[in-house]
Formats: sequence, structure tokens, C-alpha cells
Amino acid sequence: MSLFRLSKSGLFLALIAMTAIALTGCPSKEVVVVDDHPEIDVSEVSENALEFVTDGAPSTPLEVGDIVVGEGHGGFLRRILGISEGGGGIFADTGFVSLAEAVNAGQLDADVQFTNDDFEKAGVKLAKAGSTTIDLSGTTIFSKDGLSVVITRGTIDYAPEITLDAVWADHKLVSMETSASGPLTVDMDVRLQATKPVTVSHEWTLWSINKPFVFSIGPIPVAGSARLSFPLGVTGTIEGTAAVEAGFDATTFVTVGGKIENGKWNDLTDFGSFEPNGHPPVFTFTSAAGATVYLKAIAGLNLYGASDLTGGPTVYCDADAWLYPAPQTLRITAGIDGDLGYELGIFDLKLVDESWHFPGPSWVLYENSWN
Repeated sequence: MSLFRLSKSGLFLALIAMTAIALTGCPSKEVVVVDDHPEIDVSEVSENALEFVTDGAPSTPLEVGDIVVGEGHGGFLRRILGISEGGGGIFADTGFVSLAEAVNAGQLDADVQFTNDDFEKAGVKLAKAGSTTIDLSGTTIFSKDGLSVVITRGTIDYAPEITLDAVWADHKLVSMETSASGPLTVDMDVRLQATKPVTVSHEWTLWSINKPFVFSIGPIPVAGSARLSFPLGVTGTIEGTAAVEAGFDATTFVTVGGKIENGKWNDLTDFGSFEPNGHPPVFTFTSAAGATVYLKAIAGLNLYGASDLTGGPTVYCDADAWLYPAPQTLRITAGIDGDLGYELGIFDLKLVDESWHFPGPSWVLYENSWN
């Protein structure tokens, strides 16, 4: 068994203070770690092929059937299906292979924490220097077809810790536990104005942060990246004209995650205490209207560019108004939900794509009726 070995690259050594990962592992005999063979170097990585350049050596360590792995071009883990040489290079047709095939037995304990440096490197608009609080004020969520949705004032602070623990034995994934967790603080007011009937369903990503890493299972390098994105969206139907400005502020601790053991899934999601403080609304409407404005905070891991694990909270504000039947009523609600999904065949081919939605607590911020 081999102890944890970090990449020799100075860039990734600089990340050690932010990313703590410890692994042990026994690789399969057919695994070839390209980084350990200076006579070949990866020149191109595509979906079904790898190209290498050689230093003119009379022979190479690669054969059909080998599992090749390396750090180059963001990392790769492939099985060689066909190979040809010529012109100082090697062209290999490759197929998908999982870590369960490459690792006989091993354990992974990964811990990635997002920091202010990650936010600043991504060019995120921060409310305060040195913080992870994103400034949302003045952000237009949607403006089209007579509908305008704008965050007039707002911030969100969410810099989660991502954990991923996995155990393999006898070329099988025995267990996997993963979560994204951390304190979440949101404070925002949103103005929605419609000048004619409209139905809308729109989402776009405000900011996306990418944090690369390289770690090892024994001698096998595992390359990937941690990601944190903030999609904004609006859905709803407005049957006439309407103008509503409302908002809330809240702080809670969110954990979105789960555990797979012996093929069974156990939910580990927890929302903590959620008691939003509603801001006084301002509104006019001439017909029935219903709209939801939401903000997601999605954390994720990607390994070898071929496998994804994502999860995180969604905070939202609902506004529902109706005129008939009487009495006329307006209700504004805030809430928080969670989502988790994975595409993790890279861990074990038995891990097909799965996703879960976890409804969380909601709170009526305002409700009033009149004739």
C-alpha cells in the first residue's frame, strides 16, 4: 500500500493548504502511469483517443489492453483498444474505464474547501474585499416579452466544503459518502414587473468558480476540479399586468449529500434552522399572477473530465396573487430545497446516473386578503 503522494507540480503544491486529501491504493498490474515514463508525453486528449509524442526510443511501454492514466491535459483514465506508431508519435484508440477496474483495493478521503482566493481568481463581484459574500445588487434575472425581473439589492454568502469518501475492494466500490456543506446567508429584494400577460421559465449562471487539483491513489494520479456555480432563475405565469417587489434575509447551515453502501442510498441532507425575515412588499396587479424567483448554489467535483458529482441548496421566493374567487389575495413565501446528482461511472460502472431532490422548509413572509 502506498501513502498519499501529491503531484510534483508547484501549482498543485500551492493548493495543499486549501485541499486536504489522503488516499491509499493498490493498482491493477495492467495500469501504466504515463507520468512515470519520460520517453512518452501526451500531446492530445480527445473523447475516444490519446496521442503521444516520443523521444525516439525504440519501444514504448504501451500495449493493447493497458489502462493508461496521467495528469496531462486535465487528467485521463482510459483503456487502450488499439494502437499505432509512426512519425515519432503514438496514436491510441481508447475506451472508458473505471477506477474500480484500475484499483484492486483502496480508500479515498477528499476534502475541498472554497476560499476567498477562489472567488477573487474567478472575478466574482464581492460585497466586501477578503470575503466570500457575492454582491447581487442590480442583477437582471430576466428582461424580455414585457417582463422584467431584477435583484434591486442583495447578497449571498456560500463557500462550502466538499467531502468525498470512497472505498474499493476486489475491484468493486464498497461504499461512497459525499456532501457539500457550510453556512448559507442570503439577503435580497427582487422586483418583478409585467406589462402584459406572459409565461416564463428562464435560468442562467451568474458566476462559476473552478478549482483544479491532482491527488493519487497509490501511484495512480487522479486529476480533477472542484466547481461552485450560482444559477439564477424565474418561472411563472402572469395573466395581466403586475408589479411586485419583495424579499427576505436568512442564515442557515446546509448539508446536501448522501451515502451509498452495499448498493443502497442513504440521505444525509440537512437544512438546519431556517427562519427568514420577510421584507415589506410593494405591489399592484390586475389579474392572477404566480412567479418563483430562485438562486442556486451548486458545488461539484469532476474527475478526469468524465465524471460529475453535484449538489447544493436552492433558495427561492414565491409570489402568488389571485382576484377570483374573492377575496383578492397575495401570498409571498420563502424556502430552501436541495438537489444532488451524480454521473460516477468513473468510480464503478455500476454507478449509473442518479439524481435526488430534497424539499426543505418554507416560510410565509406575507399574506393579505381584501375585497
